[in-house]
Amino acid sequence: MRLLSSLLALLFFTSLACTIGVAPRSVLDPTATPIPPTATITPTPTATSVPSLTPTREVIVTLTTTPAAPTATPLGGGDGFITFHSGEDGEEDIFVMALNGSGLKNLTNSPGADTNPVWSPDGRQIAFTTARDGQHEVYVMQADGSDPLNITNNTLADDDPAWSPDGQFIVFSSDRDGNRELYRTRADGTDLFRLTANFAFDLLPRYSPDGKQIVFVSNRDSDNEIYLMNADGSDLRRLTEDPGNDLYPTWSPDSLAVVFASNRTGNFELYRLTLADLTLENLSNNLAQDSSPAYSSDGLWIAFDSNREGNYTLFRLNLLTRGITRFISSSGPAGGPDWRP
Repeated sequence: MRLLSSLLALLFFTSLACTIGVAPRSVLDPTATPIPPTATITPTPTATSVPSLTPTREVIVTLTTTPAAPTATPLGGGDGFITFHSGEDGEEDIFVMALNGSGLKNLTNSPGADTNPVWSPDGRQIAFTTARDGQHEVYVMQADGSDPLNITNNTLADDDPAWSPDGQFIVFSSDRDGNRELYRTRADGTDLFRLTANFAFDLLPRYSPDGKQIVFVSNRDSDNEIYLMNADGSDLRRLTEDPGNDLYPTWSPDSLAVVFASNRTGNFELYRLTLADLTLENLSNNLAQDSSPAYSSDGLWIAFDSNREGNYTLFRLNLLTRGITRFISSSGPAGGPDWRP
């Protein structure tokens, strides 16, 4: 059909060209030489034969490409900064620095230990635990350390803050009702809501990337194990079962796995638990104590603290190559890293 349409169009333009006295260049003969404009041609009407159309076989070629394997970027998919706590200046404070070790800055520099910093999803604020008021409280400050705000303000210990993915809520653990339970509050400290009610200790909560679930640690079945529940505290599910202590769970960015620290083999190692089938993989495999894992935004790196070189300090694990690199050199202990989104 396309060939027939082309030929009919050719006949139309041939007739038009003959009317104005210029012979067209034939599309059927690409070597045809154009007739100079000064030539005069007297057209003689002739019957034009239409060549017979021979059906042609249509060939469809499908090009396929093999996607390139993901490459772990040095920045981990975020803006290239981490926060952590360190005793570099004697008292534990909250620090921030670039991943290349530059730009190290003490954000708190206050009496009383400041620990467990976590970035807000937009990277503009940091929630952390502090003992500056005598007991542990959860504070929120700006990313430059300004405007610290006590959002728990209780006479008993509040710890382990974690942001919801939309930045509206912070979940934390607290002793305020007699034993360690999980609570949720807005980022300004309002609308407190209790999520768990058990005589055991529930701690170290983390929201899933989609905000629908919370993973946490509990000793309600004797050992410290990893548990999963809905964000409103319903549908409790136990994920691990081992005589060792399973601590510091964190989500992969795709919500398909949870990484945590466990001493089930004698020393603390980093393990990845695939949620679909609960398969377990040892990621660090070292005789030292490895703990406090935190995924990078692109899911290709894990930051953690370890004493594999003496003092506890920060390392990063490349999940593609399994290579481990030290983040910083510090005279004091450093731990609890968190990547800036």
